[in-house]
Amino acid sequence: MGKNTLLAVGGGGLSAAASLMALLGSPFGVVAAYVAPLPILLIGLALGSNAAGIAASAGLVVVAVVAGGVAAGVYSGMHALPSWLVVHQALLRRPVTAPGAGDGWYPIGLLVAVMTLLGAFVSSSTALAGGDVDGIEAAITSILEGVMEIAAPGFDVEQRQMLVGSLAPVFVGFSALTWLAMILLNAVAAQAILTRRGVAIRPTPKWSALSLPDWLGWVLAAVAAIGLVASGDAGYLARNAALVLSAPYFLLGLAIVHGMAHRGRSPGLVLVLFYMLLGVFFALAAAVVALIGMISAWSGWRPADGGASGGTAGGAAGNSRLD
Repeated sequence: MGKNTLLAVGGGGLSAAASLMALLGSPFGVVAAYVAPLPILLIGLALGSNAAGIAASAGLVVVAVVAGGVAAGVYSGMHALPSWLVVHQALLRRPVTAPGAGDGWYPIGLLVAVMTLLGAFVSSSTALAGGDVDGIEAAITSILEGVMEIAAPGFDVEQRQMLVGSLAPVFVGFSALTWLAMILLNAVAAQAILTRRGVAIRPTPKWSALSLPDWLGWVLAAVAAIGLVASGDAGYLARNAALVLSAPYFLLGLAIVHGMAHRGRSPGLVLVLFYMLLGVFFALAAAVVALIGMISAWSGWRPADGGASGGTAGGAAGNSRLD
């Protein structure tokens, strides 16, 4: 067994241990579960997708032996397979055959779009499978009410109902967004660590140059339209899927805000104020940022790149290769 294989198996073991801390009820389980993809991503982005596959498989075996098949299925769907997929796609590269055709690496915007679609599909499928005769939202409401009785015994009935009433309509979408954030943040952290040590296979992408594939906008528009006109489970799932599919546009909006801030004299101060407002008025501010991203993607307007033409050309060159 070679050195790289041993490293991959060890990384998979670390990932499994982090996931098991959550599955077995450790006090630090939530934090540990959130970083469970990191060892697989570190191995993969440094040693390649085959090594990531070995790490993911090793982690899956460990979880299956310790906690059983159901836990292994959860680990596989949440951590192992998505981490391998990120590595596999991120390390794809095609020969550059024409000037201005990009660097040949798999476009980061396309990777974000693919992972977003995966999150929307898996969360919707899981919710559909777990629904009951009264509908998915009713089933989720019932589950949340039970959780709130245990987690917030100090709340009165009216307070619990108000909180559950605000969470249930977007719970499926929020769960998918939490998972998507976990995968992307761990991938960014892994790439940063490996780049600092000089062992990353792929150069770090410029997030300020993020562009999204055109087809994502059509998917979002179609799903949002279904959410507006449909009722019952179809409408509920469509509205939550639309929430998830807006996440890449939120990231694009953030890239534009950062680009605009760095064109001024005090970018640090501007960004501090921006993130303070984002934290205080998150729902409204996030919607505005996502709207900025949508306008940029659909019109080619990209002030951070010095004008509309730069944003449009970058999007075409960055995404046409592997759409």
